[in-house]
Amino acid sequence: MSDRRYPLRFGPGTQTGFTPAGISGFADLRPAAVVRELIQNSLDAAAEGNRPTAVVRFRLSSLSRSCIPGIREYRDAFGRAVRTQRKLGGGELPSQAARVVKIIRSALNKKRHDALCVMDNGVGLDAKRMSALLSDGISAKSQASTGTFGNGHSVIIPASDLRYILYGGVTQNGGRIGSGHAVLASSIASNKDHPCSADGFLVSEFRNGTQKYYTGQNIPSVIASYLDDIERTHGCGSVVVVPCFNSFRQKDDLRETLFHAAACNFFQAIGDDRLVIHYEDQRDGGDGTSRILNKDTLESVLHEKEDELRPKSFLSGNRAIEAHQAIRFGTEHRVNTCLGVVRLIIHQKPSGISRVELCRNGMWITDDRKISQLAYRFQDREPFHAILSLHSADVGRFYELVRNSEGPLHEKLDIKQRLSSHDARQLWRAFTELREWLLENMPVAGEDAYSPDDFLTLDFGDDPGRGNHGPSFWGVPVAVSHREPSTSRVEIDPLPDPDPDRPPKPPRPPRPPRPPRPALRPFLQAVAIPTGANRRAVRVECFEACKNAELRIYIDENFDATCDPSRRHEIDTVILQEVQIDGGGVSTDKLVQLDGHTVGVRLGDLQEGDALEFQVQYELPNMLLAVPGLDPSLRVEVFRSPPETKGGSSDG
Repeated sequence: MSDRRYPLRFGPGTQTGFTPAGISGFADLRPAAVVRELIQNSLDAAAEGNRPTAVVRFRLSSLSRSCIPGIREYRDAFGRAVRTQRKLGGGELPSQAARVVKIIRSALNKKRHDALCVMDNGVGLDAKRMSALLSDGISAKSQASTGTFGNGHSVIIPASDLRYILYGGVTQNGGRIGSGHAVLASSIASNKDHPCSADGFLVSEFRNGTQKYYTGQNIPSVIASYLDDIERTHGCGSVVVVPCFNSFRQKDDLRETLFHAAACNFFQAIGDDRLVIHYEDQRDGGDGTSRILNKDTLESVLHEKEDELRPKSFLSGNRAIEAHQAIRFGTEHRVNTCLGVVRLIIHQKPSGISRVELCRNGMWITDDRKISQLAYRFQDREPFHAILSLHSADVGRFYELVRNSEGPLHEKLDIKQRLSSHDARQLWRAFTELREWLLENMPVAGEDAYSPDDFLTLDFGDDPGRGNHGPSFWGVPVAVSHREPSTSRVEIDPLPDPDPDRPPKPPRPPRPPRPPRPALRPFLQAVAIPTGANRRAVRVECFEACKNAELRIYIDENFDATCDPSRRHEIDTVILQEVQIDGGGVSTDKLVQLDGHTVGVRLGDLQEGDALEFQVQYELPNMLLAVPGLDPSLRVEVFRSPPETKGGSSDG
């Protein structure tokens, strides 16, 4: 059924292209950013509506092009915008704008599209909330909410190939409202001198600079059908509809993407039974079954991506598992700060790296690596995982300043940029007090020398689980039991003394024992295997962020094929003749030169969870002679500036 009686209105505006700043910053976001924003809004709406549990339903369905309200006006505005922008560009569109136009034109030529609908059981929408939703930088949320910026709707717009989103809500008193927002480019009609805005709104009219929304029974049927569902199921709530949904331009299973992003970012809210996620596919061929992410299924969802090396979410599955376990099994502490009492949940770990995660209203925000007062301050403590859990009902000023210092995506704290000097000093002081409390209360790491209970060997054989990707690089790790040194002594007959009349030498005083040094945990792990004559395959995994990383390969043993020590003081660096990273070439500006030879590769800033694979062809230094047919023992090392070894591995 066509909704032709609902026009999309483009009012007067300024000149804007197809890549406006309002949404271009979100165009290449990971799906997790969109999922975070949608769930965060629903979580806030549930809290405002006094719902103990927020229920968010993601539904994938099919939608006919003719049923999209305002599609005729959209097509006309699109044509005018393309002509106007080409004229302004001297007959050509910029490459980025041309790409947007191609995507929109392709979507308009399809008669049927996928549509993503997101429904919740929150407080719903009224005219005030709808105006704030459709306006940049205006937020109608309370101070207790998770979001702050009022531009969260811009995050979801690139998920529609039409860049057109529909909104609807039903309030607790039964009031209904519906609207929509499309983002194209400004245009000039033939009968007008002033440009029309790039923003089109699904409203009944513009009146005195304000918009009049569709309400009651006069709501487009696409939106109204979802409001009927919400009213039957929850009584009140809101809906976001994404026509021409592009599945975030990825081939991954949508249910897996949604659940993984939700689990990794809202593990606390889900574990506390304050958030439940539903997913169903009602398209032709979809099974229509509702799959649920709640506190009972949370761990299984997290384990699905436990070994993900390049997390598509803000937090990897393994990190989220550790944080979730800390909440489940940790001990709660109340810490006094200059900004009030805050809640810390601490779980001691048998091994690994100590971490402090910051969660606010059940959503993961950031960790200690991005808070200068906490970063790298617990290296000498026994490993622990701490959750700094902030809730609006528990924490006053601390909560407020953290909330105000977050960026638009709520994934980091920009304390200096977003707070006044006074407030920034207060928050820094509070974090410093938290650090001092942790240092005082967390046990110092033992001074015993490190002796592992077991170790791993790497089998670089075929891995049947990799399908057609060829031999496994890592292979299957094989545990080898730790071998204790033998305590028995071998009796050896003493040699005769050549001068029996010489007085015996006084016994040498015992050498004072060297103090044992605690083991240092690796920040990176590297492994290399031979792949041919003078060739190595190298894999580097980053356990923590490392700036200005640089990779080099060294001779691991200080002797050549003659078995004679070289007696050289410097480390022998392998000369790199050819380097590929992840199957692609490396630009010359990333190669480190020394005496006319390539000796290293600049990796740039590595992030936690990054994994790189190299194919390297090398040549040995001139003064070393390798045995023909026998691969030398090499060592892979990764440095950062100023040079500091961060990890390494040997292969023989």
